[in-house]
Amino acid sequence: MRIIFFGSDEFGIPCLEELKRNYKIVGIVTSPDKPKGRGMKLSPTPVKEWAIRNNIDVYQPSKLEGEFCEFLKGKEIDLLILISYGKILPKEILKIPKFAPLNLHPSLLPKYRGAAPIEWALINGEKETGITVIKMNEKIDEGEIVVQRKVEIKRTDDIFTLKKRLMEISPSVLLEGISAIKEGKPTKPQKGTPSFARKLKKEDGLIKWEKSAEEIYNLVRGIAEWPTAYTFLPTKKGKKYLRIFSVEVSEGKGKPGEVINTGKDFIEVACGKGSIKLKRVQMEGKKIL
Repeated sequence: MRIIFFGSDEFGIPCLEELKRNYKIVGIVTSPDKPKGRGMKLSPTPVKEWAIRNNIDVYQPSKLEGEFCEFLKGKEIDLLILISYGKILPKEILKIPKFAPLNLHPSLLPKYRGAAPIEWALINGEKETGITVIKMNEKIDEGEIVVQRKVEIKRTDDIFTLKKRLMEISPSVLLEGISAIKEGKPTKPQKGTPSFARKLKKEDGLIKWEKSAEEIYNLVRGIAEWPTAYTFLPTKKGKKYLRIFSVEVSEGKGKPGEVINTGKDFIEVACGKGSIKLKRVQMEGKKIL
């Protein structure tokens, strides 16, 4: 089976490894290189780096319509796989594969359609999430379900641990979905109330201390990778920008935003309900503590 893969970030790499073992990947489509770091040097996506290491043709079109679409038609594609690519595919490309265009999405669709499903599941305090493979249509994450698998969200999970577990199970879920499509098994319409996991913004990280300790705890663990939670801590020299990477829920009382206790390895801040102990933080211009 000849497969074309669309993807950009590291989430799709375990699936690529499994696809390489079982099928022929005839090409990988990824986002153009982007400036990164202090020097703003052009950097490839993790998926492009993987493709180069594995001697697989890689394409980085700025436009998917027209010439690139015609190019793909000549590749004799049986299956199109999309994982964390970042763009909506036009109808002309979705019609190219012999069997189907499939998208693997890290949520229990129709919940958390969109760009940041893992982060928003944590922010909202969900107890479970999962992986869904859908047969793609022109709308964002609205295609019929091929296969779906649930994953528990643990109380101690943050974006790093939950994403790691979802990445680990993704290859087996994807292979199950491919087998279902090859065997002609029926797909199922998405059921339930849809929700949308929009792309995070820098300002989403600002802690609003009038919220409950539980809500703040969920926010911190959901955005620990990016943009990370932050606040402005009052000091003798004025307010200092403080990045927050991990916290604990506590039961202290005080005015929201007030520092009510300090210890060897924590700063305790009052919230709208309960309090938060700041455990792993970085003061402006300093190292992570």
